[in-house]
Amino acid sequence: MPDYFLRIAYDGTNYRGYQWQPGGVPTVQAAIEKTLSQIHKTPVRFNGCGRTDAGVHATQYYGHFNLETAPPDNYLFILNKQLPRGISVHDYFAVQENAHARYDAFERTYDYIFHGTRNALLERYSSLLPLTNFAPATTQQILNQLVGEHDFYAFCKSPDQHNTTRCTITEARLYANENGTTYRIRFVANRFLRGMIRILAREVIDVGLGLQTTQEVLEKLETGERDGVIKQAPAPGLFLTGVRYEYANREAELPAIHSGPWREIV
Repeated sequence: MPDYFLRIAYDGTNYRGYQWQPGGVPTVQAAIEKTLSQIHKTPVRFNGCGRTDAGVHATQYYGHFNLETAPPDNYLFILNKQLPRGISVHDYFAVQENAHARYDAFERTYDYIFHGTRNALLERYSSLLPLTNFAPATTQQILNQLVGEHDFYAFCKSPDQHNTTRCTITEARLYANENGTTYRIRFVANRFLRGMIRILAREVIDVGLGLQTTQEVLEKLETGERDGVIKQAPAPGLFLTGVRYEYANREAELPAIHSGPWREIV
């Protein structure tokens, strides 16, 4: 049977994460599989490129599935007409046999967006944080220390579930909007651990707020020693914005509401 990839985007606000859960819990995977199964009149398994937490969004997410026959020319229209609100398909394409959305990816990009002044139109897609004393340059300094290959054991919700907790971050960069009221942290790496982005975002933002020091974060990175209670940045500001494959190599995509312009913090 031919294998196909879907490139989708979703608003994670009303979903309990990407991955299917028992008991009829609303998840992105369950919604897509239900739609595909209804369209093709047979059970369809949609294998995604990874997990996202409850309330987390994606502008560029890939998954693969099998079909007995090639889809019709108006397949995108059919899919988007039947998918529930908050999920959209932007592309589909055939791939070689045994292509895998999760294991074939060689790079992933996440953007964490946060703001300091309440704005009703940002609440679903950015995290409101107390930024009165926020020091962007200090935050960028600790971000610079995260680039490279490190053991992120201390920054994972369930490190013992991974074969290895070593990851290579190739970009960790802070941006600000034009008036300095909203910030964006971009993380690019070969892989991420469970909960890693939200934990790292909380750690580096706390450094910028003076709630902990750069050295304290680096000691966690070096020793793997974890705090008693793992703290995470709120979910609404997190977007999976890019996944790269040898056969699907697109630039990361920000959501329209956060399209910029942005300036780098140095």
